Amino acid sequence: MSSLVMVAGVNSTAALSAPLAPQANAAVAVNQVNLNQASAEELALNLTGVGLKRAQAIVELREKLGGFSDIKQLLQVKGIGPRMLELNQERMIL
Repeated sequence: MSSLVMVAGVNSTAALSAPLAPQANAAVAVNQVNLNQASAEELALNLTGVGLKRAQAIVELREKLGGFSDIKQLLQVKGIGPRMLELNQERMIL
């Protein structure tokens, strides 16, 4: 008995050794959000671990500070810690 399997008329070993399609190798696009301009809804939608309530707290802090000058200022928001900043590092811009 042969170990080769035919799937839709294609030799499976040939299919396994074929190069991957460009889409499979492409990097996943990350939506960036400007912390000094985004609405609470945009923050909640684009940041991991940030719901609407926390996003509203971010907007309130932004208004209190007159805008963010450093992403680490988000640590002043209750429930935001270093791990959340790390998870969203590529998504947040000033």
